[in-house]
Amino acid sequence: MKNLIILAIMCFALFAKAQQEPQYTLNQFNSNLEINPAYAGANENASASLRYRKQWVGYDGSPSTASFNAESKIIRKRLALGLTIISDRIGITQSTSTDLSLASHVRVSEKATLSVGIKAGVYFLNSDFSKLSNIDPVDPLYVTNKRTIPYLGTGALFYTREFYVGLAIPRLLSFENVSPQSTINKPHVFLYGGYRIVLDDDIELRPALLGKYVASAPFETDIALDAWYKNLVGLGVSYRTSDAVSFMIKARIGQSFIGYSYDMTVSGLRTFNSGSHEIYLGYHFGKKGTPDRNQNNRYF
Repeated sequence: MKNLIILAIMCFALFAKAQQEPQYTLNQFNSNLEINPAYAGANENASASLRYRKQWVGYDGSPSTASFNAESKIIRKRLALGLTIISDRIGITQSTSTDLSLASHVRVSEKATLSVGIKAGVYFLNSDFSKLSNIDPVDPLYVTNKRTIPYLGTGALFYTREFYVGLAIPRLLSFENVSPQSTINKPHVFLYGGYRIVLDDDIELRPALLGKYVASAPFETDIALDAWYKNLVGLGVSYRTSDAVSFMIKARIGQSFIGYSYDMTVSGLRTFNSGSHEIYLGYHFGKKGTPDRNQNNRYF
């Protein structure tokens, strides 16, 4: 059994070469600055958030990710800046990325806004190849265990008070000084959207979709639905195609936000782990008060 688990980890490490972006479940919860620079400034006031995710608990070498996001408008509510720091560990590899986002918001109608953004960052990668066996030491992929990779990303976001849709490629260009055979980063494409459905004075529903594509990996979709009570407490469920069913609880306490999710694995890995856990903490700066159902409650 131990040999089987080690073999599975090595196979996953090979797959991870094609899919490096961390995976999250609480995607609607004020977090998409990590994938879309156009999100910077989408909130009325500045915001900051922390997130930690432990994937596939009990599985040797499973991914664990910690991230920090902060964003704010800076010039006449049209230009905004964002900062993202992500620390990710999977198998033999530890990576850290830091990037700055710049977004421009333009009102296209009385209720709708279009934002476009760019991000520039650096990706630090450290792999301990001594933990691998049966590798060719002269293979270009294994010659260097530390790499520093600058990158550029871009994205667009269209939003109103009830609806949003975004398209982003967080690492559109990576500047790697290596041969094509040992290229690490591949562009990931994210297409996502969501809607607020107000049922009555107390309850609203927030369905959302998130599609993810990268070459050499299957297209993946997250299908989610949140139900909120008085914009204070939310319960949600989501399905990630061929991977997991997730359950979420979220809350707003004044200007603070908290969220927790549990992923129940439904793929072939389900016998090797006890699920995935994710915790989110966020804060919106600005005026204190009771949440307004008519304000731009953007959790995307």
